[in-house]
Amino acid sequence: MPRQILNLNGSDWQLGQAPAGADPDQASWDDVDRVPEWLPATVPGNIRADLVRAGRLPELSFGTQAEAAQWVDDHCWWLAREFALATPSAGRVHLVLRGVDYVGDLFLNGHHLGRHEGMFSPQVHDVTNLLRTENQLAVRIVGSTWLPADRSTPWVQVLNRIESRMASIAGRFPHRRDTLKCQMGFGWDFGPPLRTMGIWDDVYAVISGNVFLQDVVVRQQALGHEARLVVDIELDAKSARPVQIRCRLVGETFESAPVLNEQSVDLAPGANRHTVDLSLPRPRLWWPWDHGRPDLYRLSVEVWDGDERLDSLAQTIGLRQVELDGWTLRVNGHRVYARGANWVPADILPGRAAEADYFALLSLARQANMNLLRVWGGGLREKQAFYNLCDRLGILVWQEFPLACAFLTRFPRSPDYLTLVDQEARAIVRDLRNHASIVLWCGGNEFSPERNAPVVETLHRAVREEDPARPFLPASPAEGDSHNWKVWHNFHPPLAYRRDDALFASEFGLQAPPDACALQRFIPADELWPPGPSWTYHGAELEKLWRYAHPFLHTSKDRSAASSKGIASSPKVTPAWRSGRAKAELPSLETFVHASQRAQAHALQVAVEHYRRRKAEEGGGVLVWQLNEPWPAISWALLDHCRQPKPAYDMVKRLFAPLLISLDYPLRGYQAGDPLEADVWVLNDRHQSLSGCQVEAVLLDEAGKVAERTSLRVDVAADSAERIGYLHWTLPPSTGWRLACRLLQNGRILAENEYDLAVHDGIRPTVGQRLRAWLSGLAIP
Repeated sequence: MPRQILNLNGSDWQLGQAPAGADPDQASWDDVDRVPEWLPATVPGNIRADLVRAGRLPELSFGTQAEAAQWVDDHCWWLAREFALATPSAGRVHLVLRGVDYVGDLFLNGHHLGRHEGMFSPQVHDVTNLLRTENQLAVRIVGSTWLPADRSTPWVQVLNRIESRMASIAGRFPHRRDTLKCQMGFGWDFGPPLRTMGIWDDVYAVISGNVFLQDVVVRQQALGHEARLVVDIELDAKSARPVQIRCRLVGETFESAPVLNEQSVDLAPGANRHTVDLSLPRPRLWWPWDHGRPDLYRLSVEVWDGDERLDSLAQTIGLRQVELDGWTLRVNGHRVYARGANWVPADILPGRAAEADYFALLSLARQANMNLLRVWGGGLREKQAFYNLCDRLGILVWQEFPLACAFLTRFPRSPDYLTLVDQEARAIVRDLRNHASIVLWCGGNEFSPERNAPVVETLHRAVREEDPARPFLPASPAEGDSHNWKVWHNFHPPLAYRRDDALFASEFGLQAPPDACALQRFIPADELWPPGPSWTYHGAELEKLWRYAHPFLHTSKDRSAASSKGIASSPKVTPAWRSGRAKAELPSLETFVHASQRAQAHALQVAVEHYRRRKAEEGGGVLVWQLNEPWPAISWALLDHCRQPKPAYDMVKRLFAPLLISLDYPLRGYQAGDPLEADVWVLNDRHQSLSGCQVEAVLLDEAGKVAERTSLRVDVAADSAERIGYLHWTLPPSTGWRLACRLLQNGRILAENEYDLAVHDGIRPTVGQRLRAWLSGLAIP
C-alpha cells in the first residue's frame, strides 16, 4: 500500500489544566476524565497562546502583561484530540510527534506510550495494535516549575545564581542550563521570561505496509562531470522478507531525465540498513543565490514486494560541497564571503510561527542581499519550512545547537545531561542534514569550549557520526571570530569597530526603537514618553539608547560647534528623563526614535564596511545582530516584530550588495577648512570581473551643491577587495557635508554609497560605564 500521512495538526485539539494534586512525575490516564474544563487548542502551538485565545490570559505583548502569565508554569496541562483511523488490514501505523515542549507523557486510547524529555528530538511510536475506529490521543505537559534543576553541581548552581543576577539577561531562572530547551524562553535581553510549553511542531500518523521507511540520507562521494551518490536507507520490517528498493532522482527546480537504481535485499525482522549507489551525469549544483542557481533534486525511495508498494519516502536535496578554510567559507570550491545576520526565533511562542512567517522574513533577508543566516544558539532548531525555504532561496545557514551564554559558569557534566545532549544533537543533525542550505554546525553561543569540553565533545561526536561532510565549530565566538560589543554594551563609539582585526564578525549591533506608531501598539500611553517601565520590560537599555542617540539629537549648528571638542563633554549625555529636566524640555518621542534609528544605521555602516574591507586580509564574513525579533521590542533588530524595516535595514541592504564601493576616511568631527582624506575601495563578492569601470565621488554641502568631484578609472577583479585610489579635499564653508560615490560601467550604475560627515560620535565610555559593562558579564572579547 502507498504511504499515507494523516495530518493531526490544527484546531481540533483541546487544552485542559491537570486536576489539582496531580503528580508532575507520574501521569495517569484517569486524570483526563478529571480535567475540570476543556478549552479549544491549536497544534502546533503553545499553551499560553491557547489561553490568550480563550480569554484566560491578556495579550502578552502589551506592557508588562506577560507577567500575568507566569502562573501557567505552576500547573501541568493536557492536550488531547480525537481522530478516526482504523488499523489497516495489512500494514502499520506510526505516530510521530516532532516537537513536545518540554517534558511530556504520551497516551493513545489509554495506553501510556512513554515519557519524553527534549524539545527537538521526535517521538515515533508504532501504534498499529492500539488503534480503534475512533481514537483519543493525549499529551500531558509537565509545568515548567518542575523542569530539571539539579544536574549541575552545588558549586556551579551557586555560580549560576550569581551570574543570573549580574547579567543583563533576565536571569529569573538560574537553572536554565539544566535543560536543553530554547534558552531564550527563560528571559533574554530582547524577550520576556516565558518558559514555553506545548506541542510546537508537527503531529501526524504514517500509514505504510509491513515495512516502514524510517530515514533516508544522501552522501556525496564525488562531484564533477559525474556525481556519485550513496543513499543510506533505514527501515523497519515487521517480518523477514525479500523486497526491492527503488531509488529515483530527478530535477526538482528544473527538468531532467530521471536517474534510477533498484536493489533486491532480504530484510530481517526489525531494524535494517541498506545503501544504494547512484551515478548522475553532468549534475546541476546548488549555489547560494549570489553565486549561481540554488538548484535542487527530488529523491524518492520506494520499497516493493512484487507488485505491492510497502512504503515510500521523498527528500529534496541539493548537490554541493562545503568547507571552512580558516574563516573562509568555500562552496563548490569557490570562496563565498558571508554577508548576513543573526536569526532569532520568529515568535516568543515558537509553536505559532508558520511557513508564511518564515517566508516573509527570509524574503526580506534575501532582498537585503544577505546570503547567510546564523541560527543563534539561544533559539531553536527551526521547523522544516524554514530550511526548505532557505534551500529554495539560496540562503546559507550556520546552525547552532541550543546552548547559549555561560560566562562565569558552565553547562552540566552529569551522565544524564550528556545523554540528553547526545539525544537532542543527533536528532537535530539527522533532521537537517539533507538540506543544502546548512553549511556549518556550531556548538552554541558564547561559552568556553575548554570549560565545557564534555558537552562540546558530545556535540562534535554527533556531527562526526551523523553528518561528517560538514564543518563543526565548537562555539561562537572562536579564535578569529568576533562578537564585538565594545560598541553598545561597553559604550564605545563606532570607531571601535575599526580596531577589530577579526577575520569574521558574527555579532555586533545597536538597539533602536521601532517607529512611534509601532511603540504605541505595545507600550501603554502613560509610559510612552518619557519612557516608563514597559520600555525596559521590552528590552530597552535606556542609558545606552540615550548615549548613542545623543550625537544625532543636535542641530547642524550645534554639531559644528561641538565637533572640534568631541561631544563627550556635553552634559546632554545624561538622559534627560534622569536629570530632572521638565518633560517639555525633552526631545519629542519622534525625534528620539529618529535619532536612535540614525545612530543604529550609522554604526552598522562603519562596522559592515570595515569588516568587508577585511576580506583583503582573508576576512570571511560579517553578520549583523540581529535580523528579526520574537515579540514587539526595543531591540537590535533590523525589522520590528511586524516586519517593518528600520532605516538600518535599508542601510544594510545597500552595504550587503555583492558589489560595493567603500570610502575609508577618518571618523572625527569636521569643520570648514579641514582636510578630508579617504581611501577608495571596491569590493566584489561575485566571481566575475568587470573591466572599464569608473568611480565617481562627490562632496556635497548642506544644500546639496557639489563642492568637490573626483573620477577614477578601474578594472574590478573577480572575488576581490581592493584599494583603488585616494581622495584629498579641503572642506569648504558649510554646516554639514555628505560624501556620495558610485561605480559605473558604460554609463550604468553598478553600486552606490553615501556618508554623512555632519555627525561625529566621539563619546568615550566613563569609568562607571566601563565598570557596569564588566559587571554585566557582557564585556566579551
